Amino acid sequence: MLAARRRPAPWNGRGDVAVRIGERRLERGRLLPGQQPDTDPLALVLIHPDTETALTGTLHCAQNRIHGAWTGPYRLFTHALAERDLPAAVDLST
Repeated sequence: MLAARRRPAPWNGRGDVAVRIGERRLERGRLLPGQQPDTDPLALVLIHPDTETALTGTLHCAQNRIHGAWTGPYRLFTHALAERDLPAAVDLST
């Protein structure tokens, strides 16, 4: 689990991404349809790690917030698993 966080799988522009929220949390992000993966910032929504329900509206996420490709062990670092709400004003622009 910690190894996955220290050595993230590179994101190849396809599939879901692990997005850094704050110092210790990761969330599952999904690019909007038609979004080019080399764009900065990326337009995405944060989704629940288990149900794939959208947790946010469209967010603009700086490329440097992308931790890597989403993998199952990252769910342990999400707000959902900790039974916490996402911060009210999620800012991923920097």
